Amino acid sequence: MEETVQQEKFHHPKGLWLSCIGMCGSSFLKYAVSGFLIFFYTYSVGMGGLGLSKEQAGLLISVATTAGSILPLLGSVITDRFLGIQKALLLAFFLQGVAYLFFFLFTPNVPLVIVGITLNIVAAAFLNNNLSAIVGMLYSKKEHTRNDAAYGIFYMAVNIGSFFGPILGGMLTDHWMAVRDAAGNVVRYGYKYAYLMVSIGMFLVFAIYLVLIPKWLGEVGKYPVGKGKKAEEKSNQKVEKAEKLTDVDKKRILGMFIIFLLVTVYWTCYFQTSYTINTLANDYVNLKVLGFQVPVVWLLSFNGILCIILSPIFGNLWMKLGEKKMDPPISLKMAIGMAITGLAFFIILAGFNTLHGVLDKSVKMDLWYMLLAYTVLTIGELLVSPVGMALFNKLTPERFSSMAMSAWYLTYTFSGIASGYLVAVTDKWGYAKILIILGSSLMVCGVILVVIKRFLEKLMAVDKLAEE
Repeated sequence: MEETVQQEKFHHPKGLWLSCIGMCGSSFLKYAVSGFLIFFYTYSVGMGGLGLSKEQAGLLISVATTAGSILPLLGSVITDRFLGIQKALLLAFFLQGVAYLFFFLFTPNVPLVIVGITLNIVAAAFLNNNLSAIVGMLYSKKEHTRNDAAYGIFYMAVNIGSFFGPILGGMLTDHWMAVRDAAGNVVRYGYKYAYLMVSIGMFLVFAIYLVLIPKWLGEVGKYPVGKGKKAEEKSNQKVEKAEKLTDVDKKRILGMFIIFLLVTVYWTCYFQTSYTINTLANDYVNLKVLGFQVPVVWLLSFNGILCIILSPIFGNLWMKLGEKKMDPPISLKMAIGMAITGLAFFIILAGFNTLHGVLDKSVKMDLWYMLLAYTVLTIGELLVSPVGMALFNKLTPERFSSMAMSAWYLTYTFSGIASGYLVAVTDKWGYAKILIILGSSLMVCGVILVVIKRFLEKLMAVDKLAEE
């Protein structure tokens, strides 16, 4: 009775809030360091970095991001067969705490830092996919509206973390723990101290989960699929029906695969904000506001606060349109989102062109170009990411929920490869060419989604879920 009252009070199971705590904490700590990663790799040891060349940094980014995107598939198999989601999450948080501690203790020892990177990759195999899967497991297939709303809340938690992380990380690296010369210029950044903060934070999240998992998740995700007393009781009735994929399931998987390909291109372009666009902003954007030098990573915080503000607006919009049976098809939402995100890169290009080819850093573009671009990019993001995440969860058979979320995060794979490559060729190609490629690629993806919209909607048959 108490549990029922609690759920009615919050309108969502307490497990959702635990997932949000985990994702908010993880996002906070990830974005606290991701914005300066390229600088940490390439700046000299004397400046607090590792002293790698751009080519070496590009290779490391490519390998790490690709492995971090592929391994969740293996992590999902291990989770479903041996660990269960609850144990997998505890393992992930603990390993990430250890991984970031390596960064703090052993910088600038590159081999030992790579050990830390490896531990972080292993941890990632059990983290975001399982946090996302837990959300879907808390709702029945018929609860479309609550499920969509839950993923909207979950995505807002991501962005709460992505807002505060770069702010605190940027202050640690560029101000509080930075070493300056007599003129006030930074001669050594405090990167390692940001990693110490992240390590402590991960161990804190681990402790919170250790205490709250039994109370807030109960049996949800406690056991491997089909194992455990209550899990077995719930699954025995479904096992026989679930052994084979239906024709509808197969068509939905085909539709999801098409979405997967296009979203892969989307993230490949989007995540350049942490690498190529970050270096552009650092070199060619006037980041001084009222005499204060804004850390370049704060641009990621701007994206985060916009997501926090806009997520509930979009969530309420979809719910109201759904009540009136006017909710746009998912493929159309994502098509518009991709095209809008592409526009953001052309706005940055317009700002870059105000330099008129003067690239000796003596001339800077106005900050408002970046702020406008990030505003547009955020609107596009909210039309793609939470919508796609909820779609993958809804269309996937329950026994594959963790695997489906891993597939969603697998779309990041080529982003890692492309990011590393673009970092390495930036000086050769130039920012203008890269921005044109990024913006055009996204707009082409948007057009493709519009053209095949009817075909996709038939394949995915979202409207039939309520009848199943």
